Parts: sequence; C-alpha cells; structure tokens
Amino acid sequence: MKDDLCAAFCHDLEVTSVPAGFAVGTAFQKSDGDHIEFYVIGPDKDGLYRVQDDGATVPYLEACGADLGIQARAEAFSEILSEYDISYDDATFELTSDLLAKDEVPKAGLRLVAALLRLQDLLLMTRDRAENTWVQEAKRDIEKAAGDFVRIEYDAPVSSELSDYPADAVLKANNRMPVALFFGTGDSKVYEALLLQASARHEYHVDIQVVVMLEKDTAVTRKARLRADNHLIVPRYRGAEKDAIGRIMEAATGARPMMH
Repeated sequence: MKDDLCAAFCHDLEVTSVPAGFAVGTAFQKSDGDHIEFYVIGPDKDGLYRVQDDGATVPYLEACGADLGIQARAEAFSEILSEYDISYDDATFELTSDLLAKDEVPKAGLRLVAALLRLQDLLLMTRDRAENTWVQEAKRDIEKAAGDFVRIEYDAPVSSELSDYPADAVLKANNRMPVALFFGTGDSKVYEALLLQASARHEYHVDIQVVVMLEKDTAVTRKARLRADNHLIVPRYRGAEKDAIGRIMEAATGARPMMH
C-alpha cells in the first residue's frame, strides 16, 4: 500500500499504520501551514477501503469564518465535493470517499487531497463571491430578526407606483411605511436608492424609507458614501452586524429588536 501511495503522489509521504488502516501525511500544505493528512480505512470484511480526512477540515474552515450555512459557500462546497467524488458526513464532520478496491485507493487519495486543497479556497474567495456571501449573511440575519412581524420581498418594488425602481428587498410591517433596502455592493446601488427616494418624494408622493446597507465604508467610493449618508439610512454591516440589522428593523417597525 505504501509503495502504491508513494508512486501516486510523487512527493515525500509518511505512511503510518494505525488500528483502522493507515495515516498518510503529505507534502501539501493547508492555508495555516500544516501539512494535509488523510486516512486509509480498511480493509473491511469485503476487502474494501475508503479514504477520509480526520474530521477537522470543515470545523476549521467554519472557525476561520467560512460559514457553510451561507448559500454561496454551501454551493461552492458541494461543487468541490462532487467534482472529486467526496462525501461529507455532517454527524462526524468527515470527508470521505466511497468504498474502494485496494488498487483504487491511491487515485482516491489524490482526489481527496485535491479536494482538501480546493476547500482552502473557501477562505480566499474572489471579491465578487465575497460580496455575494456578505449579502447572503445579511439576508439571513434580517430574516431572523424579522420573524413573523415583518414581511420581506426580494427584488421587488416598494409600491405599485414605483414599479420601475425595484429594491433588493422590501420590508413591510403593519401600520408602518415600507422600507426599501439596497445592498451596497457598488456605487450603482447607492444611486439606485437615491433615485428611488427622489421619485417617491417628488414625483409620486409615496411615503417610504430607503436604506442602503454597506458591508464596510470601502464598499463604495467616498463621493457615493457621502451622498448616501446625507440622504439615506446607511448601516455598515461588517463588524457591527447587530447594530446594522437593528437599524433596519427600527426603520421597518419603529423599534429595535432584542438581538442575542
């Protein structure tokens, strides 16, 4: 088994016998500098094996901020596992292959290591995907705070008169003016929000509140940020999540929710 694994990896490899099979240390490194390790479990009563990690990969990613409960990351996570024929056991947190014949183990080991390397990319997502991720996080927090008291529609107009100016989200509570929420992923979102407010006030005379949520100050240019701050409600999400969601709920309901 060791010779087969070494031939497949073509790198320094440490293969150690353990009660369940073999522990395999590779020369490949994770983002924290530690070497990637995996286990070959078997043979079972049918002479079959499986390869798996130690169950620490997913908890480590989530501890570093890669929340797999967020749709964007969950989709990327699933795509990587599917590409490399790896399954995730959410009870043991282990990433594991299907059952394998002995001669399939080296290639399966390579696939697992490739998957483990790719999973590190979840900590280094592109700007576009990162933007999408924070928006997903914010939506989840808003929905949790809204509960049964605030109705939320996504990509919708705040009123029938303003159908030409859809907001990223519309929040409606009983006996309150609706809130049009824009996620400030760029200057264009700020200007869409300002245009909606101007149209509501001066053209259609509709009472609404307009909110632009920024991930952080640098999400838009200084010029756009100053205009937003002067005319709109502009919470900053990253690093002040509870306060940002509280400001949105206050606009929608007239009171800040109790958030834990």
